[in-house]
Amino acid sequence: MTDADPWTAQSLTDAVADRAARHLGVDRAHVHLTPVDYAWGSPATAGLWKVEAAAEGLGAQQSQPVTRFAKLLRHPRHWPGLRTIPEGGARDFFLERFPWRFELDMALSGIDAVMPPGLRTPVLHDHDPLDEDHVLLWWELVDERPGPWSTAELADTAGLLGRLAARRREGAAVNAALPEVCHQLPRGAALRLFSEPRVLLFARAELAPDGPWSHPLVVETLRDLGGDGLRAELLGLVDLVPAVLDALDDLPQTYAHGDASVQNLLRSRAGGDVVVIDWGFGSLLAVGFDLGQLLVGPMHAGLTSADDVPAIDAAILPAYVAGLAEEGWTVPTRLVRFGHLGSLFARSLFTALPVDALPDPAGGTGRDDGHAAARALLRERLTLTRAMLDLTLPVVREHLAGVTSRS
Repeated sequence: MTDADPWTAQSLTDAVADRAARHLGVDRAHVHLTPVDYAWGSPATAGLWKVEAAAEGLGAQQSQPVTRFAKLLRHPRHWPGLRTIPEGGARDFFLERFPWRFELDMALSGIDAVMPPGLRTPVLHDHDPLDEDHVLLWWELVDERPGPWSTAELADTAGLLGRLAARRREGAAVNAALPEVCHQLPRGAALRLFSEPRVLLFARAELAPDGPWSHPLVVETLRDLGGDGLRAELLGLVDLVPAVLDALDDLPQTYAHGDASVQNLLRSRAGGDVVVIDWGFGSLLAVGFDLGQLLVGPMHAGLTSADDVPAIDAAILPAYVAGLAEEGWTVPTRLVRFGHLGSLFARSLFTALPVDALPDPAGGTGRDDGHAAARALLRERLTLTRAMLDLTLPVVREHLAGVTSRS
């Protein structure tokens, strides 16, 4: 059972408004909260708000409103998605070890001082415990440039991520300041903790003949795309994932961002920096890992067509390798490519189908029956899956064949 969250929606809003007024030194009547939508699947996130204190409440010396971005972290015992994890040892381990305060711990570790020019973290103005299971973070509200990312912007960011990866490579002195959990987890743990349940258990079940991949709308969309055999092809490849994870652990390692999608990289209007948020928690990962999310993040966000995968991939890999070299870390491109595409294979290839968006099969698949949005999303995600498969599989097979020949 999930522990009931002690905060109702209204009491939580009231508490955040009260704390905002105290934090900003104004009367609560001058505080305005705007809730921000977020993925409920994030175990540690309990709420997001844009906060503004009106100028008239701030005194004669203040002519502009003061803003903050408030994020409430929670212990995963209050996460609604906990019900999806069967009771037993794995669930107990999750509740005991999940680093729900990791975002705060990273900020307090001084990670901003490790960033290369052009990357930074948002300013953490304060943190404010509500109780032992909840803590409010008062972040800078980043004024970000909206809209799609150009391929050139993605390549520039890949270069910066490469420089950051080199600065944080295994054995680097700066890593001593990282949160304790980073030093406790074995290499590759952050990827394994996602891929072993999500891919080897859930995605395998989704690919089975009676799973979501056999939904009439999926079957019809695949037929339209000429991809009737994609489900069976993916099902036949799931068993490669453990060998890929093992091979990734043998690559040069770094403390990567861990979830470097465009949703977590904010292009600031002021100064043009890329502002890094929402670090994936904390183990060493294969060099190149961050490129996978940088590649498919624009597609997941609906900002870029899946047809652009080859062009973006061709731009970001050499930029990342150049970033590594700029910081004095020379890693063969073939190893970085496997770190990138092997991680993408193990993390994203099998999980792109938007299962939650599939309509009730009893409703039919007619083109005018309200399924147009689901159909469009499916078409993009299935196109993305095909593109990821075509990109990753040759590299995965080549690398694993080399591992076998050397053993």
